[in-house]
Amino acid sequence: MTLPSADLPPQAVLLPRDVLPLRRSLFFGLFLLLVGVGSRLMVEALGAPLFGVRHLLLLGIFVFLFSQIAFGGCLALFGFFEWTRGGDPYEVFRLFKAKVDGGQPALPPTAIVMPICDEPVARVFGAVRNMWRSLAATGRSAGFDFFVLSDSRSPAVWAAEEAAWFGLCKEENAFGRIFYRKRRLSTHGKSGNIADFCRRWGSRYRYMVVLDADSVLSGKLLVWMVAAMEANPKAGIIQTMPRLVRGRTLFRRIQQFSAALSGPLFAAGSHYWHFAGGPYWGHNAILRLAPFIASCALPDLPGPGRLRLHIMSHDTVEAALMRKAGYQCWLAYAQEGSYEEGPPNLTESLGRDRRWCQGNLQHFWFLFAPGLRFSSRIHLYAGLLTYLSSPLWLLFLGLTTWEAYDVERFAALGALVRRAGGLADRAAAELLGLTLILLFLPKLFGLVCGLFRRRSFGGALRLTASALLELCFSALLAPVLMLFYTRFALLASLGRQIPWRTQRRGEAEAPPFRSVLRDYGPISLAGGLGLALAGWGMPFFFWPLFPILFAWLSALPLAWLTGGARLGDRARRAGLFLTPEETDPPPELAGLDLPEDEERKRSAQALLALIADPIANALHLALLGRRGKRSGHARAALRPLEARLWEGGPDALSPRELMTLLSDPASVGALHLQLWTRPRSGLHPFWASAFTPPNE
Repeated sequence: MTLPSADLPPQAVLLPRDVLPLRRSLFFGLFLLLVGVGSRLMVEALGAPLFGVRHLLLLGIFVFLFSQIAFGGCLALFGFFEWTRGGDPYEVFRLFKAKVDGGQPALPPTAIVMPICDEPVARVFGAVRNMWRSLAATGRSAGFDFFVLSDSRSPAVWAAEEAAWFGLCKEENAFGRIFYRKRRLSTHGKSGNIADFCRRWGSRYRYMVVLDADSVLSGKLLVWMVAAMEANPKAGIIQTMPRLVRGRTLFRRIQQFSAALSGPLFAAGSHYWHFAGGPYWGHNAILRLAPFIASCALPDLPGPGRLRLHIMSHDTVEAALMRKAGYQCWLAYAQEGSYEEGPPNLTESLGRDRRWCQGNLQHFWFLFAPGLRFSSRIHLYAGLLTYLSSPLWLLFLGLTTWEAYDVERFAALGALVRRAGGLADRAAAELLGLTLILLFLPKLFGLVCGLFRRRSFGGALRLTASALLELCFSALLAPVLMLFYTRFALLASLGRQIPWRTQRRGEAEAPPFRSVLRDYGPISLAGGLGLALAGWGMPFFFWPLFPILFAWLSALPLAWLTGGARLGDRARRAGLFLTPEETDPPPELAGLDLPEDEERKRSAQALLALIADPIANALHLALLGRRGKRSGHARAALRPLEARLWEGGPDALSPRELMTLLSDPASVGALHLQLWTRPRSGLHPFWASAFTPPNE
């Protein structure tokens, strides 16, 4: 896709007043019609008069759950409609018509911030390097500064980050343009990291581009984002549509293929109804800093007793506050050049989902807050429903099983076994058909769109085969996710807090089988027992239950087989689950990784160099500045730690103790001086290695 060359308009973009009401009337009119038809069919399928508590509960849960299915179907349908007419004429890309060639005036100051916490150092600074070079290639990089904002807790990773930052600045001559900051107190996770940046440096910049540790943006897109914000002074946030890339494990490859095929349809359908009231996902987005700082400060939430809880899923709330302040939030879903990486396996994906679950459930506090826009409430509600729907699906499954056991019929979304030809039979069949259409419509539309650019997916045959395999994988995964999401929702409701944990991104090895067995073995056992019990005690209900119980039975092998790179590499060689970013790799994604063993080796070397190397030691002291200075009494308390470090090397201290030492300028300087003045005989092997030539 080529960017247009029209000049930037001097005023904000004016939208026709009747477009948004008309679109919302069409979208939500169809949505309500589908929910109404589904609810009526459910009433008829239940058959008996609705006077029983069980029937009323079944109907209420069904309406709640079917609305989620209908909403997803409407998103895909309207997204497909926009695709058939060549794109949305009111898409943010077409509205702003930002010119990005080098002939335009210099862009305003923009900070590109990347919060990190114990991430692969080579990956982080490789991404910064690629974005820096991509920006330079546009000829319009003068207004951009990069900030790597570290909350790392590993001493070796901290040392490696400093060395990598210094090396990158030397290599690219980027001192004063690429900055590194290590927070001493890592409060409130990523949102606290961003808030700290805004307090210290936010007044120097007009815009802030927020990245994740695995994010990459092309220089062309970065320039376009700033130009688009300049074109419309009422734009507060422009959220790009990140493409999932660089997957090796089978799990990650399937996820990124599915996102590449169906994701643009959902995004286009979402944009159809929300327009300038779009989402913010916390990364790969640009924010107007002044209103963000003034209006998007996050309050703490009430917790048990006097405890105050921090908002975990901050992005949706920040978008709602930006809209409340009168600014627009746009979803730039049609832009290329925005990338991120997904979790490598099901276990890591569930770990991330558990944090998201707790954060999204906190959105209930804001759902009915005064002053929020309609679109903001819908985004908050959708986030709640993502995880609340799972316990409701499980309850619905239990109630329908109970109903079937009582009257030997399936009163919900499966094959009904009772007298043929009755009204309830026809209603249940029609309800099942409507549900399946809404569930599979996005897959079908995505495949149709993909076939028109089949070469980007490896050809029509491979694309179709990949889509069918992805459909089977999704059908097996959904019932497993239902159980985990139910557990997450219950734990969150009980107040179990989840810390901000760094996602494991390595893909070379599958998760240990023992941990996979611990996490998924009980689910597979429950699935096997359920199939046996259903076949023995409820044969009339066996086939309606079979898809769910078989998916539970498959949980263990599914998690194990898809979690490693071996099958993923085989699938790629076979041309399965290919994405456009693999068939035509962007230069911004090249040369980002080191092998995990090499990454650990470099981190250990950087930790040694921080004490032994005069330049690395001076750099660390300069980055610490005055903030780390301690009183004489506090310094005396550190001396036993220094002695243990000399005698046993870094392994003699806990990471927290070593971080305490490395945060104290006096200790760092004293360790450096002692290393170079002590006799070399009797040194611990770790310290002695500082005097060993690299080739020995």
